[in-house]
Amino acid sequence: MTGIPVPHVADLLRTQIEVNWPTDARGRLQGPHHLVLAVSADGRHQVPAAAAHLPDALAADLLAAVAPQPTPAGPGSPPPALPRLQHLLEAALGPVHITTGPSYLIHPDRIRHAPTAPVIPSDAPPSAIASLRTANPGNWGADEWHDLLDGKLGPWAMALDPAAPPPAAGHPAHVVSICHTPCWTAHGAEAGAWTRPGHRGRGHAATTTAAWSRLQAPTGRHLFYSTTDTNHSSQNVAARLGLRPLGHLWKVSPLRDAAP
Repeated sequence: MTGIPVPHVADLLRTQIEVNWPTDARGRLQGPHHLVLAVSADGRHQVPAAAAHLPDALAADLLAAVAPQPTPAGPGSPPPALPRLQHLLEAALGPVHITTGPSYLIHPDRIRHAPTAPVIPSDAPPSAIASLRTANPGNWGADEWHDLLDGKLGPWAMALDPAAPPPAAGHPAHVVSICHTPCWTAHGAEAGAWTRPGHRGRGHAATTTAAWSRLQAPTGRHLFYSTTDTNHSSQNVAARLGLRPLGHLWKVSPLRDAAP
């Protein structure tokens, strides 16, 4: 029996890193983090990526520190190499900040989620998209909002307030949740979900994420959803959708870049 080869979990983790952080020809990260370490959900695979701004010798030491280490005890457990990685970075560059969170793989054909609200996807008729021109929920710049609607920022899906009248003359659309494409490559795309305060906990983010994944399915890209250990609402979205846990992403950044 033949078919499309199933990617190895380590390859999927590498793809997710490259989706979220552009890499150069050496596989080195462009962006704020010194290091990203992806660990598979079963703890058997670790994929490190060092930043392009690091000296080559330091980057080599970091990657070498991961290779011989045993794998973590379980999902979300700190990688055994983490203290050594922190020591190497702080000795060379000063204090660091470590953040982590789970990542998931989205299979559009495996999602079984009943929509909780009317959805307008990015491939909707022009008249439907026109109804969203004045519906910016306030967390997008004016030009950015129109670029989003025009498809310049990748596929998206928006849920409308189910208690509001359908968009029409005199009744502007009221967007309560959005799933968009904050980053993508030819091989993968990351889901970016947001829900308006006052409408959270009702499944709307799961509704838009499911719709977004169906838009992405024809592209053949691997689809990812990631969050932080402290964002339980976002983790609940993954649970509602029955997403497959892929692993944990450990990000080591300069302390000055830590969120207040």
